[in-house]
Amino acid sequence: MPSKEVIFSIKLPIEYVWSFMTDRKEVGCLFPGCVKVNIINDLDSVWTVRFSLGPFSRTLQMNTHTTEMKEQEKLSWVATGENMKASGTVLLRKLNGEETEITYRIEGHVTGRFSMLQDIVVAEKLGEVARGFVKNIRERLEYKAEKEG
Repeated sequence: MPSKEVIFSIKLPIEYVWSFMTDRKEVGCLFPGCVKVNIINDLDSVWTVRFSLGPFSRTLQMNTHTTEMKEQEKLSWVATGENMKASGTVLLRKLNGEETEITYRIEGHVTGRFSMLQDIVVAEKLGEVARGFVKNIRERLEYKAEKEG
């Protein structure tokens, strides 16, 4: 399954970052192409995501399920949609009292016909998506911290 990982640090306490990252509606709207996040319960949600590749675009309903939550440490999830499976992990590490390292990892796999060929394209797209998502998360965290501080 193609995957991408991005690691960055931010000058915010781990408690603040954890609180933000566990808010699926807030974080979901930062995912590139995400149109809507519908929270079903504490662990499940449906994300409506528009994927574009060159001149082609498609909107998918991704059923997501949180598989692991370790307070201020780890958040993992899986998602399934039409001909698509994905999973991801967010790891937090306290660098000091006011700085946190965030590791974001996403995996994606096309199911169905020609999946091996399509996974090559998915691998390229994942890098773009991961970088965009992390950029959006960093900017929102910095904005919220500045506004509240």
